[in-house]
Amino acid sequence: MKVLYKNKLNDGNVIIKNDLIEKVVIDSLSENNEEGYILPGLIDLHTHGAMGFDFNTVNSLEDIKTITDFYVRHGVTSVFATVMTDDYSHLKKQLSLVGEAMKNNKVIKGIHLEGPFISSKCRGAHEEKYLLPLDISLFKELNECSGNNIRYITIAPELENSEEFISYLVKNNIVVSLGHSDAKHEDVIKAIKCGASSFTHTFNAMTPFTHHNLTIAFSSLYIPSIYNEVIMDMKHVDPLVIKFLINNKGNKYIVGITDSLMCSGLTDGDYFLGEQAITLKNNECFLKGTLTRAGSCLNLLDGFKNYMKLTNYPIEIAILPFSENAAKSGKIFNKVGSIKEGKVADLVYLDKDLNVIKTVVNGKVVYLREN
Repeated sequence: MKVLYKNKLNDGNVIIKNDLIEKVVIDSLSENNEEGYILPGLIDLHTHGAMGFDFNTVNSLEDIKTITDFYVRHGVTSVFATVMTDDYSHLKKQLSLVGEAMKNNKVIKGIHLEGPFISSKCRGAHEEKYLLPLDISLFKELNECSGNNIRYITIAPELENSEEFISYLVKNNIVVSLGHSDAKHEDVIKAIKCGASSFTHTFNAMTPFTHHNLTIAFSSLYIPSIYNEVIMDMKHVDPLVIKFLINNKGNKYIVGITDSLMCSGLTDGDYFLGEQAITLKNNECFLKGTLTRAGSCLNLLDGFKNYMKLTNYPIEIAILPFSENAAKSGKIFNKVGSIKEGKVADLVYLDKDLNVIKTVVNGKVVYLREN
């Protein structure tokens, strides 16, 4: 198989010892002569759930395992379990449960808290009654409930007290992503000076810009060296706009996400996102009875394939938004996101058609395709 090592694909193999990559063997005469690829496991920083469950409604560790089993079947080895705006007491309960799951579930590398610190004007599928002001004491309480496992948070930078709030988060090694926002460009500049480093599902739940109204959507295109989440279903963002974003920011600042909901992996019908009723029809998710998009039913492997088809990039370039870039954005690149000696052995083995043969998490085979 061809191994992605030092940004190149070469025939070879990966030697695993315990949970780490011990050695990468590059050898055209390798015993592992099967056609296909060994790539770093895919990383999804923004996913709510799959297979009938999401992180706002799961009731048990088994429910969470059902979600993560779906991920690994599609080559995903790392996620930030995304918990969204909800009733405050329920939010604490769910954060506690996900934090508990992380003790043994090695797919979940952290929690992405999407809301409740967002704009009412751009709340999307988030319920307005549960939105909260930027209050460090409230965040501390939520994080304590999670076992201090919140690693990534989406906030609206135009809210009062944002500079102090962002500075506190960044000081405590929490990634601040800007989204669900009606912010002006100057609000975004202030947030980035305080350490914000990403845009949440770029262009979605952001006020559009014009040549005289420079909003956060403009900032996401204009400001260099800041990561841009993009839902890679080619529906949430027009493919030509994704190309436009790449041309402005460069491939290394694109982060492919799914924003997947409990309906991922299931058939058309009615489901929920938190308390909100949603409808899945023809691979698109909407708040029930509306045209308001509510996440996706995408799996990340299909997102990767969509991106390859859109860009015509070779595998070693197209994989970056789904591995290295995501790991760097989520500040976990020291452990995962590339194949390198000493890193955690999170790997996906794909056949020549880019379908999963097996997935390895923490050095263990967690999914093996039946022949």
